[in-house]
Amino acid sequence: MLNRLIITNLAIIENIDVSFKDGFTVLTGETGAGKSLVIDSLSLLLGERASAELIRQGEDKACIKGYFSINKPQLNALLTKLNIPNDGNLIIERTIGRNKNNIKVNNVSISLADLTKIASFIADIHSQFDYGKILNPENYLGIIDGFSIDLISSYKNEYTSLLNQYKKKKEEYTLLLERQNKINESRDFYLYQYNELKNMNLKEGEEEEIESELSLLKNYDKVYSLQQQARELINGDFLDNFYELNKTLEKLASYQNQYVDTQKQLDDRYYEINDILSSIKKSFQDIDYDPARLDELEQRDSDLSELKRKYKKNYKELIQYRDELSASLGDNSTLEEEINSKKIELEELFKLALEKGKELSLIRQKISRKIEVELENSLSSLLLKAKFKIIFAPINEKEDTCLLDSGIDNVDFYIETNVGEGLKSLSKVISGGEASRIMLSFKALFIKANKIPTIIFDEIDTGISGEAAIAVARKIHEISLSSQVIAITHMPQVASLSDHHILIEKNVKDNRTFVKIKELSLEEKIHQVAYLISGDKITPKQLEYAKEMVLSKRN
Repeated sequence: MLNRLIITNLAIIENIDVSFKDGFTVLTGETGAGKSLVIDSLSLLLGERASAELIRQGEDKACIKGYFSINKPQLNALLTKLNIPNDGNLIIERTIGRNKNNIKVNNVSISLADLTKIASFIADIHSQFDYGKILNPENYLGIIDGFSIDLISSYKNEYTSLLNQYKKKKEEYTLLLERQNKINESRDFYLYQYNELKNMNLKEGEEEEIESELSLLKNYDKVYSLQQQARELINGDFLDNFYELNKTLEKLASYQNQYVDTQKQLDDRYYEINDILSSIKKSFQDIDYDPARLDELEQRDSDLSELKRKYKKNYKELIQYRDELSASLGDNSTLEEEINSKKIELEELFKLALEKGKELSLIRQKISRKIEVELENSLSSLLLKAKFKIIFAPINEKEDTCLLDSGIDNVDFYIETNVGEGLKSLSKVISGGEASRIMLSFKALFIKANKIPTIIFDEIDTGISGEAAIAVARKIHEISLSSQVIAITHMPQVASLSDHHILIEKNVKDNRTFVKIKELSLEEKIHQVAYLISGDKITPKQLEYAKEMVLSKRN
């Protein structure tokens, strides 16, 4: 529970130090007196973000310090994890500076995120602006889960783990499919290239053969003329003269030794030259000039040149590339096997996540049935005869879109506030006064389920009056029997049922505004309740009525 609150240099508050007790405490005061600043201070202690605009004019910093006594195993474990000393008492201090803020718990500096975790075990603040939560179906699962946080967290953590595994596996599977698509797209392209190269019938040595034959056909006249000249020379006296020369030297060598070696060399060359000339004769062919063949070769040479330009490869490289394409376009079974394997894993994870989601859903449905009964009873005590139903939308188990981050559930709250009108979506039919009582009922059940030590109501009674206001006051008092309740109110019905009454006033002195806070005695409390009933002019009859309201609570 909250034992003490010290606020220094926060907006119009210069310094206040107020003690709180167990039970039901109300804060009253004129509009603008500073009641909301007290709630704002408590919000800051419970993890609300701070702004330098809150610092009192002329000061460098604001400070809020709260003293709490609490002993919860889960909180104790968290404090131990954060290395915060703990003896069942917590001092939370927030300092708001112009340039720097600081948060301390038991004199240990911590982050805002850690403060928020700690605060969830300490207190809950409910304001009139929280009514929007029950008007937005997106909040409904969170409301249901809040009634059994530990149990839900256990199932939800398992579900979330499986869902994250499924998401990761699906991402891997999707990447494989994308890779396959790209390969298929590329395969079409590469298949086109392969077919083009294959249809060109490329073969080793073709380029040289074309070049040689083209050279012959393009220079037919020259080649023919040169061959004729060569034939005439071979068929003429060249070899005969060489033979006669050889024989002459042979005779001459018999007289002069100096010609012996020369004649032997010439004799060897004669037979060698004879073989060469014979080979040349054999190489000569009858050349037929064929214009069609020339056109065919020139076209083939042009096609090959275009292919080399297109692929930016020479003839040999084209042959090599064709063979590489042939190999790569062959077997794609490895990727197919990997995709099929990943698909099986994905389907298995989907089943596991869906099954865990169903388990989580069953827990929520059991909690919902309990909420329905208890909420109807609570609303009845608040003079709202209503039927309440939590509807779970059916899911499509064949699509993974049913696997949401929060589970597999989509829920809506339905209510019938007027007999015979039928159940309708809560978000569309309730009035402001009904919203106040419904939210109070939810809050009462939530506090009971989670044993929240301190609950703070900021004008939760807005929009109600008469008998409904009395019923709301009784409900708040009922909550205070198990939790400390601090409530800001303008309603005498609520104030009269409180155990402790604190008055907040605003004064001006030396052109500066100051806030004064005071715990009222019984007599002062009666007078304040009378003031809430009538305003400035309090009649004896109103004072007597106020006394009756206050004392009736004590009897």
